Amino acid sequence: MKKFWITVLLLIPVLAYSQFEDYFTKGSLRVDFVLTGNDKNTTASLFELKKEPFFGGNLKKTIDEFDYGEFRFSVKDAESNQLIYTRGFCSLYEEWQTTEEAPLVQKSFYQTITFPFPKKDVFLTIERRSRDGQFYEIMYQKINPGDFSVNQSHLTNVETHKIVDNGSKDECVDIVFISEGYTAAQMDKFHTDVQRMYDYLITQAPFDKLKSKFNFWAVDAVSQDEGVTDPRKNIWKNTVLKSSFNTLNSDRYLETVHTFLVRDYAALVPYDQIYILANTEKYGGGGIYNHFSLTSIDNPRSLTVFIHEFGHAFVGLGDEYFGPDEIYNDYINQDIEPWQANLTTLKYFSSKWKDLLDKDTPVPTPSAEQYFNVTGVFEGGGYVSKGVYRPAFDCRMKTNEADGFCEVCQRAIEKMVLFLTTDQ
Repeated sequence: MKKFWITVLLLIPVLAYSQFEDYFTKGSLRVDFVLTGNDKNTTASLFELKKEPFFGGNLKKTIDEFDYGEFRFSVKDAESNQLIYTRGFCSLYEEWQTTEEAPLVQKSFYQTITFPFPKKDVFLTIERRSRDGQFYEIMYQKINPGDFSVNQSHLTNVETHKIVDNGSKDECVDIVFISEGYTAAQMDKFHTDVQRMYDYLITQAPFDKLKSKFNFWAVDAVSQDEGVTDPRKNIWKNTVLKSSFNTLNSDRYLETVHTFLVRDYAALVPYDQIYILANTEKYGGGGIYNHFSLTSIDNPRSLTVFIHEFGHAFVGLGDEYFGPDEIYNDYINQDIEPWQANLTTLKYFSSKWKDLLDKDTPVPTPSAEQYFNVTGVFEGGGYVSKGVYRPAFDCRMKTNEADGFCEVCQRAIEKMVLFLTTDQ
């Protein structure tokens, strides 16, 4: 199925800007929905449609070039049946499906997608990737963008700031940072923290050569309490985005399930990616592809966590670590090739980084010192020690101690940046 999906995308013409104007107008249409299920079944139901004032993406590349994500959605013009927009995405929901709790209960998670605001009626299809890699439909909806039920309200009395300005939203990747656990008196600290993230980002390859392609925005979301909730320590905070450690029963996993609220704050500026900075010293964070990232800001390892989680959310990079303490059960199906660019089961390795291997590098690659600094195929990744392989002995997607992203991850990042910022 992976190969078929790529082939289909190559046959779909990318909309020229003139065609973009035929189908879309200013702003975005936000679709809020609810994912419900257990370890085996998934359903999706519409919650609300909202009009957002900005669309942060590339106006000339509305068709996804990547086969990333556990979900994907497509938008067709209802009159002509022309495919006009596609994207892949992930959710906290599919992670929960692999936990020990999922076979025991039905549970629901908020989820949101956005696309350029359509001029006319459209058909929206949302699909879920099954265990064997095939996609199946979980929601099909005809949408009338002129319907009175499309919510056009927005938050007021919230300050926004463009911390790093390298150009227009159509020329740059716009990252919106939202404060979490910062009181009204701590907004100067928040702005300094956002600048600190940019200053670190541009020291890391490949961002160092792409630094002019990023805008950083700050949205001053004011919390009543400083810090974030930490259930294992019986610490409960009144914060604006209601984030918490111990997500999915993992102490270091810092997330919020209040996705609609996050999007309300993000919508105040143009954005391609959402990043939440949590005003806490405790180690932790999380990042979900085309959803959002979150990291604690005052831990000694906050900078490396920041960029690791950004790798998840921006490019869909997989975790390259493994060990007995991981919370997921059989996360990757080893009978097929995983969609993540930096993981392989060797089932369809030619679609991954085979072209980057030196002819003398053995496959699999031994974890021996002579291969520590080469691109190879090292066993262990995707939370398991056997059957899943990573491209480097160490990488930012594996540990905080790595020098940075490996060659394979760097290539994936650069491809995504160029997809979002260039015509070609």
